[in-house]
Amino acid sequence: MTWIDYTIIGLFLAGLAVAGLRISRLIKHSDDIFVAGRELTPFILGATITATNLSMYHFISMGGIAFQKGISIIWQNWTGCMALVLSGIFVIPVMRRLQVRSIPEFLEMRYSKPLRIIIGAFWGLRLCIFLGIFLYIAATAGAQITGWDNYFGWLAIFSVIAIMYSAIGGAWAVAIMDSMQFAFIILGGLITLPVAIHLAGGTPSLIHWLQTHGKTVHTQLVPTGMGEFNWLFVLAILLISTKWATVDQAILQRAFGAKNPRVGAQGMVLSGLITVPLAFLWILPGLALARINPPGITNPDHAIPWLLATHLPPIASGLLGLVLCGLVAAQVSTITADINSVATLFTSDVYQALKKKAPTQKQLIYVARFSSLICGALMILFAWLLSFTNSGAVRANLTVVGIVDLPLFIITIVYGLGWKRTTWQGAMAGFFIGGAAGIMSYMFIIPNYFNHTTYPFLSAISGSLAMHAAAWHEHIKVYKDSMLSIAPFVSSGAALLITPIVSLLTKPGKNDQSHKIWANFHVGDDTEDTFHLVPRSRAGKFGVGLVVAGFLSFLIGIISAAHAFPLATVMAVGGMIALFIGGVLRVYVE
Repeated sequence: MTWIDYTIIGLFLAGLAVAGLRISRLIKHSDDIFVAGRELTPFILGATITATNLSMYHFISMGGIAFQKGISIIWQNWTGCMALVLSGIFVIPVMRRLQVRSIPEFLEMRYSKPLRIIIGAFWGLRLCIFLGIFLYIAATAGAQITGWDNYFGWLAIFSVIAIMYSAIGGAWAVAIMDSMQFAFIILGGLITLPVAIHLAGGTPSLIHWLQTHGKTVHTQLVPTGMGEFNWLFVLAILLISTKWATVDQAILQRAFGAKNPRVGAQGMVLSGLITVPLAFLWILPGLALARINPPGITNPDHAIPWLLATHLPPIASGLLGLVLCGLVAAQVSTITADINSVATLFTSDVYQALKKKAPTQKQLIYVARFSSLICGALMILFAWLLSFTNSGAVRANLTVVGIVDLPLFIITIVYGLGWKRTTWQGAMAGFFIGGAAGIMSYMFIIPNYFNHTTYPFLSAISGSLAMHAAAWHEHIKVYKDSMLSIAPFVSSGAALLITPIVSLLTKPGKNDQSHKIWANFHVGDDTEDTFHLVPRSRAGKFGVGLVVAGFLSFLIGIISAAHAFPLATVMAVGGMIALFIGGVLRVYVE
């Protein structure tokens, strides 16, 4: 890096700090910290959701997986884009009308206060782990790109910036500055992409090389077989993406800040639509690296930093600094959004729920900012632990999500909105047993876990039990490479099964607030709220029909890939396009 690069980065960080301080003057009420006063417009909402979603995880980690495993990792973005549309037109309107700040607050309204407190604390801790993964990416990339090989130094730099920025400015800082940082994110991608393609000999040459010399999976958008990122992965990531778009605190907290339910739906759909073509900005450089073949890279998170550090500086002074501004913007926008989410969970769903006397607005703002500091300490700890692994951030994230996230989706969306008979005991059992089932699926299938952890434990309990478990393990360990795809189905399947069983065995509780949920399936007296879940116009109904038809076409295409159907990819991509057309039509008509 040259002094010009350092100057550009320094000015960018200083600008963030000044903007955060100025925006802090907007903080007068706790809603300003948590949901930006519920005044976000469709464009700002779409930009902040997109910027919250995009991070170094995409540019560095997903680009690295594309380098190792091929283009199919792009579905981690594209399924998320489809899920944003589905959530925007079917879930967000109901949640926005309820005026909630978080999913745990909804869980109290639907089930009970103890469940809200438990899930709020657990989910806040889970987000700290997620933030640790993102901080690990930032520190790893910083060390690789700049040559300053001080992992803890980079942890400190990124964490201090993100913590102070989020703690001072709250949701207003995240929303307003995300819209500005979005431009830097795109700029960084637009610089990196042509450089990578040029080094690979141009687009036609790259495509020809991948088809003739690359791995077979590199050019398969929906790979067949039982590889790590095959058709089964696409189905699993669709399930995970649906969870993300419907219960993820960082995403929903932005949507809860919309002016009204229709604006919330429009922002979600716009964000999904924007992100579809942007995915090529980090996938194509990864594919180009497959031909460039950088020496000695085994960790996928090191591939893109190698490209930036070795090939950008000779082109022009300051170019690396601009790209780093984009990467920093992407990472800061995501980390600050999630820190703000953790502050909301700990303040609103744990502290406020435990207080017998309602706290003042000043106390809530203080606790929110203190929670941001605690979150920062925890994410640094998890980032430090992750530095001892070589699996990469994508696999680490998918492991965590596959184990603990999907049971929350089941008890919140599937049974919370779809079945009135669900009890708080059933929801609690489904959440924890589903998570335990996800953990056990790893412990039984992956030999490293089974041979050194699970088998000795079972042997201490019963030799016969250990013998049967060993036989089972021998049959299923061949699916080790598909474990990231299998675990989400195991955890969600267990939650789907356990929740109704326990609910039917327990008496429904008396919850005076649950009737509000069913009432908000329909448009209330607010004249600004014109978004009906069942559209009134023919155009609106056609839009919903197109969304459903497109989604079914996508599913059929992905599943047919398991049987090597030649039109599988065409059906999947065509279904996705139809879903987006229908989604846009739906949110912009009555």
